[in-house]
Amino acid sequence: MPNCTVLIRYIDTDFRKQFDEIKDKYFVSKREVYHYLSMAKGNFREYLKTDMVRAKKYFYVIRPILACKWILEKQTPPPMLFTDLAESQMEDEMKPIVEHLLDLKMNSPEVKEIPRIDALNEYIEKNLAELEDKVQTLPYEKNSSWEELNSFFLNEVKHDIYSRTT
Repeated sequence: MPNCTVLIRYIDTDFRKQFDEIKDKYFVSKREVYHYLSMAKGNFREYLKTDMVRAKKYFYVIRPILACKWILEKQTPPPMLFTDLAESQMEDEMKPIVEHLLDLKMNSPEVKEIPRIDALNEYIEKNLAELEDKVQTLPYEKNSSWEELNSFFLNEVKHDIYSRTT
């Protein structure tokens, strides 16, 4: 079976452009870091503690760790693309290991198991501990009003319903 590259193209719509203008007002760093940290810890515990692991499971842990680092540094939602996160947030000495893993993931069968990568597991454990400490120091943020966001979504629903009936 030949190697295939899948290209996902996101379409910019008026909805997305308008949503992008207001979404950052509702971004809460502490809540998001806890979310990603929980994902990373759960997947690490579940998938990466055995001698043989599925290569793709490393990304279930690394991506949320990098997302936490992004949020802590930039106070914004992390980018969707893994490569953008890795380029910005991953230490240079880990990049070759992760690039090799990415190559394995892209060019191996879905169930490809590999020996656990101790250097990567150590990196993960170190980062999980550091992130756990850092998230504790973040201030609690609360959105004072959801009115703008609620209004935006209600208007979109009304517009959608109206456009389907005409």
